[in-house]
Amino acid sequence: MTERCIYLVRHGETAGESSIRYHGRNDVPLSDLGCRQVEGLIGLIRHVSFAAVIHSPLSRAKESARILVEGLLREPGVVEEAPDLTEVYFGEMEGMTDAEIAAALPEFYAEWKSGRAKGFPGGETYAAFDARVGTALDGLMARYPEGHLLIVAHMGIIRRGAGRLLQMSPEAMSKLNPALGSLTVLSCENSSNGPFQLKHWSLTSDPK
Repeated sequence: MTERCIYLVRHGETAGESSIRYHGRNDVPLSDLGCRQVEGLIGLIRHVSFAAVIHSPLSRAKESARILVEGLLREPGVVEEAPDLTEVYFGEMEGMTDAEIAAALPEFYAEWKSGRAKGFPGGETYAAFDARVGTALDGLMARYPEGHLLIVAHMGIIRRGAGRLLQMSPEAMSKLNPALGSLTVLSCENSSNGPFQLKHWSLTSDPK
């Protein structure tokens, strides 16, 4: 049997503190810690031969992809930027912490935390984001029907991408929270388009 794997990497910590702030379209760079987090993943994928490496155009994902590609023993068939893999646009929430959102946008915050919100104020709706991610993922699977793929992107992209490939319910999908600088691996056998199984979830290293 031939195994096909989709490797999903979330970029590392940023100078904009992605661990506590909601950065969507904000183009914040990787911090030194973020670089080390991504470097720590190289040993997990060094020997993999990738048909393609695809990354978000935002610098935190682009730099993460560069670090990983430079650590591979085999040059990937293709390295490309995919604009539709940009993180969800948080609108008025961009760059805020949870506490700052609660103070600045109390009505929205209450709806959001109760699960009643349909999107982000001044930003993307959930439906539009889901459609964007779905279209991007379907396009990648069609362009690269064989071989392993490495996708370097953001929490929202990985959450919805993994959830879609694993055929999860929206409720279950919403609980997926890949760590910064983490690797998730989905696999399937004998079919380029699945069904996929979860092989590894949110693997991380201990950066020095």
